[in-house]
Amino acid sequence: MFKPDPPQQGIFDSELERSFQRAAATYASELQGHRLSFTSFKQAPWYMASKFAVERSQVLYRTPYFDNDLVALAYQTPAKLLNNEPALRLIADGNPGLGKIGTDRGLAFRSIPGVNRAQHQYQEFTFNAEYAYDYGMPQWLARLDHIFAPLRLEKLFLGRHKVAHFRVWYRDELSHYLKEILLDPLTLQRPYLRAHSLEKILEGHLNGYRNYTSEIHKILMLEFIQRTLIELN
Repeated sequence: MFKPDPPQQGIFDSELERSFQRAAATYASELQGHRLSFTSFKQAPWYMASKFAVERSQVLYRTPYFDNDLVALAYQTPAKLLNNEPALRLIADGNPGLGKIGTDRGLAFRSIPGVNRAQHQYQEFTFNAEYAYDYGMPQWLARLDHIFAPLRLEKLFLGRHKVAHFRVWYRDELSHYLKEILLDPLTLQRPYLRAHSLEKILEGHLNGYRNYTSEIHKILMLEFIQRTLIELN
């Protein structure tokens, strides 16, 4: 869940950019050691605590996979079982009909040899292609996609695995909202932002020839924190 990926340089104040670098170094340090302990006691509470708090305000929320006994059992798992087969077998034992249905990554229990592998490889391709046409679109592909914009090539890939496609949403349906929030003089005056750079990334993304989905995510999050927590009267 944690991927220390620094945003485009020049958008944030230099001191804040140095904070990003220190955070990445801290992450690399914390990652050393037992991976299950890191996942259970650092990654999950640090990354997911805020999401859990928001979700619990609206619905009854349970996380059975963090049950203390189940986590303790995970520490006893032999290395040879650290794959998908035990989970697929458990599903098939509980509901054979459900066990025959493959996952969105083409995984199924006791499928026909060779067929499952081909399905899995195809689904892995579509998974990676969807990422490349959404969050992870490289800038060279964004320029190429802009040239062929009338063909709407993203329709070939988006929606197979994910329901949220913010690169396209920011460019199209949410473009007016983005300009309303991020080009607000209040936002442009934030000391940790460089207004000219922010205007340039919005122009590039909204016109479709650049991909700044991650940067826009971060800037929106900072602005919401500023407005709803820090400046809340």
